[in-house]
Amino acid sequence: MTVPHGSYSLGEAAAKLQMVRPTCAKCGRAGRFRIARLLEQYGPDIATPDLRHELAQCPRRRDMSDPCQVEYVDRPAGSPAPSRPQ
Repeated sequence: MTVPHGSYSLGEAAAKLQMVRPTCAKCGRAGRFRIARLLEQYGPDIATPDLRHELAQCPRRRDMSDPCQVEYVDRPAGSPAPSRPQ
């Protein structure tokens, strides 16, 4: 299932990856999460952009003047590159 804006669902990512590694250059947060565990916790239909913000738990999550810049180190082949705020 491809979710809005062309992003992948966690279920689709699970077919290509065993682990996700979100990182934020702005605040230095980083982590590693097993997809099997994330599927249990969030289900296969969560969009991967939504998931990265859930995992980061960044205080900037909803601050549009100073947004969180969490992104995945590894992305499934063919997935779009993250967009960078200007």
